[in-house]
Amino acid sequence: MQQYDLTDLRSYIAVVECESFVRAAEQLDVSTAAISRRISALEHALGTQLITRTTRRIDITDAGRRFYEDAQAVFHLLDEAQERAREGVESAVGTLRVATALSFGIQKVAPLLPGFMRRHPGLKVQLLLEDRTTDLQAEAIDVAIRIGTLRDSSLVATPIGSVARLFAASPAYLRERGVPHTPAELEGHACLHYSLLSMREEWGVLVGEGVQLDTPFAANNAEALTEAAVQGLGIVQLPEFALEAALADGRLVRVLQGYEPPAFGLYAVRLSRQFTPARQRLFIDFLRQSFGTNCDN
Repeated sequence: MQQYDLTDLRSYIAVVECESFVRAAEQLDVSTAAISRRISALEHALGTQLITRTTRRIDITDAGRRFYEDAQAVFHLLDEAQERAREGVESAVGTLRVATALSFGIQKVAPLLPGFMRRHPGLKVQLLLEDRTTDLQAEAIDVAIRIGTLRDSSLVATPIGSVARLFAASPAYLRERGVPHTPAELEGHACLHYSLLSMREEWGVLVGEGVQLDTPFAANNAEALTEAAVQGLGIVQLPEFALEAALADGRLVRVLQGYEPPAFGLYAVRLSRQFTPARQRLFIDFLRQSFGTNCDN
């Protein structure tokens, strides 16, 4: 059986994540030829093609995608083994993969990370920003920061704060359509819909049964909905962090004050494992300190 080593695996992971032999070589500070030789040797040892190469791009085969996920798991186990060996030393080492929603990640999480990394110079951080529920196991996520109801009971969730929700609309929209004073009056207004929530989750707690809402625009991203509200398409209900800039400069104004729905919970979520690496524990503690009151401070 042909053998390969950790250097080959690291090179392959770099190629997949960089989507380029050249960028992977730059990241690992080796020549492109060396990366190519390592990938070829790895494919020869495995007896299968991992990457399809063309003059313009690389494509990962199905076998290559599965092998990448397994190789990531191997390095996570090695990180855990290293931390067990250093048990009692509270410092974060290795790579921390963090996932959260796009708008929240840009506005609230990204500004915090440099401070955390300065505390732990031996740590590398990968931040994944997507408006979807990530699969922590398949995507090798260490900590996911999630807002709202948690549906997967197999995960360990640590409360780290809360997220206030507000109603807002543009001054021009309110001049044209009037200002609603009670939730029932939303029936006469355009209500913008965050499509990753059901209508009942988003609006149902505020209006009686049988009330028909007009939802002319829906999106799965808070920034897109905020811009739609600024442009006068309707009333939006979003977390305060998504609206604060537009509220501050007057592009949006609050409505239905006193009728806001309960705040969303803010959670740091991780896989349930017997051993929790220090990088996860320390990062979750850091998040609790940062968002301890709510995410809008």
